[in-house]
Amino acid sequence: MACTLKSVVVCGILLAILDIIHGLVTSGFYGYQFIVQSFYLCPLNLPVEKCHNKIYIYEQMFQMRVFIGIGEGIAGVIFSVIYIVALVKHKPSLTWIWLMKSFAVVAINVYYLSNWLIRQGRYDHINWEKHRFEDQFIYAGEGLTLAQVVIMVLFCFIGAIFTYKVCEERTASRRNSLRHRRKWGSNDATAPPLDHYDEEEAQYLNDALTNSEKTHPARATSKQSLSEISREDTFKHSTGV
Repeated sequence: MACTLKSVVVCGILLAILDIIHGLVTSGFYGYQFIVQSFYLCPLNLPVEKCHNKIYIYEQMFQMRVFIGIGEGIAGVIFSVIYIVALVKHKPSLTWIWLMKSFAVVAINVYYLSNWLIRQGRYDHINWEKHRFEDQFIYAGEGLTLAQVVIMVLFCFIGAIFTYKVCEERTASRRNSLRHRRKWGSNDATAPPLDHYDEEEAQYLNDALTNSEKTHPARATSKQSLSEISREDTFKHSTGV
């Protein structure tokens, strides 16, 4: 089966839907963490000292990532919708804007993953117990980063084919338009049909034809008289000499 522009657009839309799911999962995960850590960060049976230490570590390492993650998911959905519109409207330059979002997502996840791994041993002196939400943040960051990298690779592959197909289609349409212009340009010198004349022009042409037929014999006689006159003048001059 030949790779047509329509099939490429369909593949791109499916990829955009997959990226929308990725954005919704991102916003859902960090939104869930925001609710849980805002209302259930310190259980009632947790000592006050450990609760304060837990809040401190969460604010230092994870709180900003939660806010950025919620915005990241919403921005991902918006960029995917723009990508779908660009595919339908055949706008290759607009589709490549999606790469800005993809690079930003990968950079944010890589930064926070490395930050979490580096700073894990800096709070050993604080009296607190390691909780499950730390591993959840790390696993979610790794999974979302890997998924975004896979989507980005597929996007580059589909985007290159889509750009080539659109350029090919536009080149063909330009060639056809030039052929039509040359065809119509060669017919510009031809006179318009008589159907385009109005009644006044038709009457004028009829009168001109009638007058020309009437004047033709007079022109003939006048030509004959002039020739006879010239002969007589010539004869007179020759006899006079």
